[in-house]
Amino acid sequence: MTDVIEHSTQYLSQQDLTSIAIYLKSLKPSTDKAVAPKENYTTRIALLKGDMSQKGAQEYMDNCSACHRIDGHGYTKTFPALALNSAVLSDDPSSLINIVLRGSKMAVTQGAVTGLTMPDFGWRLDNQQVANVVTFIRQSWGNNASTVTSDQVEKFRNMDSTSERKQSDNKIHK
Repeated sequence: MTDVIEHSTQYLSQQDLTSIAIYLKSLKPSTDKAVAPKENYTTRIALLKGDMSQKGAQEYMDNCSACHRIDGHGYTKTFPALALNSAVLSDDPSSLINIVLRGSKMAVTQGAVTGLTMPDFGWRLDNQQVANVVTFIRQSWGNNASTVTSDQVEKFRNMDSTSERKQSDNKIHK
């Protein structure tokens, strides 16, 4: 997705953006009962109190909270919010697992020239720890997404050929 932003979408005109917005607003929800997620402060309060009893909370505090904050809001135009983030809430956790394992890079645009990177944590966290922190992120601050297993993480950790990774990344970002 970084390539798409860097080499394409950052150059869309206001008319293009308006057309896309109109189109997206015309789409119907996947179900009539679909409800937009709402922020929940339970996780933030627990972390403020030092409560690390939720599985994955300690990994989050040790590896993620400095940039994404204990409220999951990140820092505008610097570190993305995890709270109510559509990539975090996706039915398919592959993108989030890959980001934790391999790191990520923000797109370099006219308005954000630094291209900040998130380090990879695959060298530091085992499969269960990655599953715990990804699940914690997917189920905190009002996020309500499925649990991630260590078997799911292992599948992505074991992708050792570049072509397999590229195919998976292309599928994830479509």
